[in-house]
Amino acid sequence: MNRLPASWRTERLHVADGILGDVPQLMHIFNACSHVEPWDPTFKIYPEEEFAEIVQQSLKDRMENGRFQLQLFCLNDQPIGYFHCHHHHPQPNVLLISMFVLHPDHQKGGYGTELIAGLAQQAKAVSHQAIWLEVFLKNWPALRFWIKSGFTTIIDLDGAPQHDATTHASIVVAKSF
Repeated sequence: MNRLPASWRTERLHVADGILGDVPQLMHIFNACSHVEPWDPTFKIYPEEEFAEIVQQSLKDRMENGRFQLQLFCLNDQPIGYFHCHHHHPQPNVLLISMFVLHPDHQKGGYGTELIAGLAQQAKAVSHQAIWLEVFLKNWPALRFWIKSGFTTIIDLDGAPQHDATTHASIVVAKSF
């Protein structure tokens, strides 16, 4: 299974596989984005055990050459975000980003764009042909970010049949290499 390197760099960021010691930082970064929950239901508050399970799954898959991988990205040794992804899922040669989180204090600084450009290079180097991800339509800031980052092909649409304050719809978008 082709996976991202356990550690890699962009111009300003260091990216590395997450370890159990990262769980408090992952929670802090994720919870700092909880204001997004009305637009994206995945940003609800989760217990620490769930973050530990995600890291353990990534570590297990690294040892078994599995599909799931979690990586933390740091600016000057300070964690500012993380993502997790699935290799060759839902089809061969696709990297599916299942979560991408950048701490609000570091948004608008070009770090997300830099990370995604580096991720695309790393994914291509390990034979992926595209990156896919799901974005919720009410999350306009995320929608703008992903479109500006080149995710312009719509793969799928999912959502409630009626729009109201509590329903959600999402699209799966792709960037091909």
